[in-house]
Amino acid sequence: MISSRIKKMDNTSIEIKVKYRPKLKGKVNIRKYSVETYIFLPVELGINKRNFTNIDFYREYKNHLKIDPPKVLLSEIAERTHGFMINYNSIVERFDVNNKDSVETLDDNTRILLNVYKKAIKREVQKIIKYSEPDEKIRVATRLIKNIDLSIENYRNRQNSILDITHKECKINKTISIGNEYISNLKYRFFHEAILHLIDDGDIAYYSVIEALRLSLDMEIEYRKQNNFPLSSTVKKENENLIKRWNIIKYFISNKLIIKAKIDKDSRYLEEILYSFAAGIAMVFATGIAFYYNQKFGNFTLSFFVVLVLSYMFKDRIKEWGRSFFSSILQKQLLDHHYNLYDDNNVKIGVSKDGFEFIPQTSLTKKINDLRYSEELLIKELMNHEEKVMKFTRKININMRQFIKTFGRIDLRGINDVITLNFAPIIMRMQDTIFPVYAMNSKGKIKTINSEKTYPINIVQAISIDKQTHYQHYTVNVAKSGIKKLEVIKK
Repeated sequence: MISSRIKKMDNTSIEIKVKYRPKLKGKVNIRKYSVETYIFLPVELGINKRNFTNIDFYREYKNHLKIDPPKVLLSEIAERTHGFMINYNSIVERFDVNNKDSVETLDDNTRILLNVYKKAIKREVQKIIKYSEPDEKIRVATRLIKNIDLSIENYRNRQNSILDITHKECKINKTISIGNEYISNLKYRFFHEAILHLIDDGDIAYYSVIEALRLSLDMEIEYRKQNNFPLSSTVKKENENLIKRWNIIKYFISNKLIIKAKIDKDSRYLEEILYSFAAGIAMVFATGIAFYYNQKFGNFTLSFFVVLVLSYMFKDRIKEWGRSFFSSILQKQLLDHHYNLYDDNNVKIGVSKDGFEFIPQTSLTKKINDLRYSEELLIKELMNHEEKVMKFTRKININMRQFIKTFGRIDLRGINDVITLNFAPIIMRMQDTIFPVYAMNSKGKIKTINSEKTYPINIVQAISIDKQTHYQHYTVNVAKSGIKKLEVIKK
């Protein structure tokens, strides 16, 4: 199973997440999927392959692959009813400090638990913000306090029991201790966020739940003081070290989920070899011409000199033609970048390939073309061949045997392939987009409304897996002031 979703990251950036759920059982050793992303730019933006190169694109593009852990409710973590929690408790009970595999298994699952915990608490706080009814907000906030406090108590009880039987240098000792500060950070941050939202909402009905949140938060603050965990400050500069420490701890916990990508040097060597062939073919042509006409005209004649110059002129052209020919082959086979994928222990589990190019609209498949203009039949006729099309291709191959060997200890859902695109360079090219619009009010007077002109950037994705292709169509409405709106046209 595979799917895609889009969200706005900031005023100039979007994130597209492809969720891949590979079958963990079966005889297929290599599982593959590819994502072709077509970005349709209005021609009036003036973006083309001459002023927006591959280098420009990759400068504004970021990507990471991440293991998607199981979805567990905060109540299921607190009450230990979910299958993941039952399995985790079993791992803790069977833990043997002298068994390396047992230590690795507990370490892996503890870090997964902490990532699961973060998602669970984040979902609860988002519900408090999202719900409009006061009763719903109070119900979720009350549940949040109960389940967080119980979850933290359970974690710290486990922590103490494990630390009692381990030595200081043991790997799991560090993970458990850092995890304790991590869950404290989560409660400290998200409780402040929930309290601030309820206060801003201004409903007197929230008074009792706000006090309950504050009481629980005060207890955590006292715990943080006793354990020398840093606290935030009203002085902006004093928070820099706090944020730095939080990020270091966050990276350590989430690192288990990150699939690292490293440049495949073999692909670069192949490129150099093929380009050497192109140079060799050109040299054979020039040398052959020189040998032949040397015998015909002699060494020191004007005719031989002219032929030699011409042969070297054509040699350079043949070399460039050869490089162009081999580049087109490499583009199809290796694309622009070829990466090897590794887990957090530097074990190779797959490969990925990325490629970017501008393509003419005439080369689009009928399906992609129909999706782009599915909602705009009139505009299709008026704008046909009047948009510049960027094509970004991403291909992923996963070695399932090694993947399962690496992540077999973890109850995972699949892989999240996340790309971030920054439209800042495109937005910078826009002219002043304030456009006066005239309207008549009920009294018959004409008013001038200065409205902002937006440019629609359409994104169509073709996601292929197991000989099937799924399509997505999004529209990003962009103005001079930044991204205004995201729309899902087809999902």
